[in-house]
Formats: sequence, structure tokens, C-alpha cells
Amino acid sequence: MDLNEMKEAWTALDNKLRKNEELKEMIILEMIKKKAGRIVNRFIVREIISVAVLLLVLPFCVYWLDRDGGKYLIGDILLCYILAICFIYPIWGIFKIHGLMKFDFLKDIGSNIFCINRYNIQIKRENKIFWVFIWPVIMILIILHFSFMTKTLPLWMLFFMISWVIMGTLLSYWTYKKYNKDITSILRSLDEIKELKEE
Repeated sequence: MDLNEMKEAWTALDNKLRKNEELKEMIILEMIKKKAGRIVNRFIVREIISVAVLLLVLPFCVYWLDRDGGKYLIGDILLCYILAICFIYPIWGIFKIHGLMKFDFLKDIGSNIFCINRYNIQIKRENKIFWVFIWPVIMILIILHFSFMTKTLPLWMLFFMISWVIMGTLLSYWTYKKYNKDITSILRSLDEIKELKEE
């Protein structure tokens, strides 16, 4: 084998290795995109379910307010408060869904990172509002409502409410941790895609 044949063989082998490397990078890129896309779709589904559940609760609250309204002032305030949440949150949820729908791998990575960071901020704000304004107010109104209804709060009712608070707190904490883990995973995936594209 002369020198030219060796050079040609070496060039052919180098081209083949480069194509294999590019193919491997494309496969890795697609896997990362698929993983990130799956998590974003999960976020969208969760938001749609949240909006749907609250829209379904809305007519029940209206019905109870119409049926039992005027009997207990605290009960009416509680129902009106829940009605306001069931009316306002779906609008907020649709706003979040609209923002998540802008996540698209055809766009540049920067806009996708912005989209996920904005959703992360929205979830953090929502969590703060829930723990400062929604959850405590609902619990106080429920306790006051049952206290006025029965004059003394039965022990089983107190136990039920404490259990409800503990379960709600644990569920909310777990959900929030899961959101953080998923958002971190998406941002890491987007960084990996950015690095692969820059190479």
C-alpha cells in the first residue's frame, strides 16, 4: 500500500468516525429533547386538570350558596371565598398554559429557557399566595363556620381538620418538590442542548 492509498484510507476512516460522532450527537439531542418535552407536556396536563377541577367546583359552590345562603354568615363568606378562587385561578391557569405552549424546540434555546424560568417564577408566586392567603383563610373560615353551627367544635371535627391540614401540607410540599425537580431537569436538558449545538 503506497502513501496516497494510506492517506485515502485514513481520510475515509476519519469521515466515517466524524459521521458516527454526528449521528451519536443527533441521537443524544433527540433523547434530551424528548425528555424535556415530556416534562413540559406533564406540566400542561396538570394545569389543564387543575383548571377543569376548579371549573367543575364552581357550579357546586353556586348551588350551595343558593340553597343554604343566609343561614350562616361565615358559611356564606367561605363559599364566596371559594367561588372567587374557582373563578380567578382558571384565568391564572390558562395564562400559565398559554406560556407553556410557547415552549418549542423549533425556537432558539434562549426563548425556551425564558419560558421555563417564567413558569418557575409563576409556580413560586402561586405557592406563596396559597400558603399565605388561601390555605390559612379557608381553614380559619371552616373552623369558625363549624364553631358557629355547633357552638362547640366536636373532637372528631377537630381531628379531621388537623388531619386535613397535615395531609394538605404534605401533598403540597411533595408537589412543589416534584415541580422543582422537573424544572431543574428541563433547564439542565436545555443547557445540554445548547452545549451540543455550540460544539
